[in-house]
Amino acid sequence: MSRNKIIIILIILVLIAALVFYFFFLKKEKTEFEGESFTTGENVNTEILSITGKVSSIDPENSFLMVKTDKEEIKVIVSGTTKLLELKWPSSFNDNLPAGTQIVPEKKEISLSDFTEGKEVLVISLEDITGKSEINNVSLVQILP
Repeated sequence: MSRNKIIIILIILVLIAALVFYFFFLKKEKTEFEGESFTTGENVNTEILSITGKVSSIDPENSFLMVKTDKEEIKVIVSGTTKLLELKWPSSFNDNLPAGTQIVPEKKEISLSDFTEGKEVLVISLEDITGKSEINNVSLVQILP
């Protein structure tokens, strides 16, 4: 074989090896962070910022309510900046709607005294609440429909 043919074959083999390396190694790293696959490692911190549960007691005078989750009961302290909402299905809502119809619940601002025991609520905090039995920095408490 001539020297030029050997050089061309080597260049083609290097290009194929570079493409294989790119698709199997570099492309894989990129897709792991696009939500396709993600595994938590030792150095990954997980924060919990919300809980759902049922209201077990309300104390409007001291601005807190107790929320019972599946695992524990948590004291939720309501401040002046905490948004209190109630979601309700529209009065025109019925079970005979066509498939695919979107129904948006109505939002109503309420006060702490409007909460009742047994209501399902969503609590969103501005800080990590992992392992806490009391939540102080609450941005939203919402009664679910």
